Amino acid sequence: MTTQTTHLTHYTVQRGDTLSEIAEMFGTTVEKLVKWNQIDDADLIHPGDRLIVAQSDSPKDIFYTVKAGDTLGAIAKTYGQTVDKLVKWNRIKDPDLIYPDQRLIVAKSDAAAA
Repeated sequence: MTTQTTHLTHYTVQRGDTLSEIAEMFGTTVEKLVKWNQIDDADLIHPGDRLIVAQSDSPKDIFYTVKAGDTLGAIAKTYGQTVDKLVKWNRIKDPDLIYPDQRLIVAKSDAAAA
């Protein structure tokens, strides 16, 4: 008997987000977001909506490369995460100290997020 598990990555919609911006952030398409989340109107999403932004047969982390001027708080907000999660996932010793070109995990599939 074979059991297939689908790993999902979620994102919480922030004020001003659009599906196209979210799709670009997570390397997917608006069409997939609409399908995975059963969205009737692609132009109508609301802050606080929790969307599936990736699904695969294996856990998948989403990465972000730090740019000059970024803060962990701003990155966390952009990806609908908390600073505490980013600190834990990336083993950051000082949340006030991140560097340009540093590669950070900003989202994990539900199975890997614990």
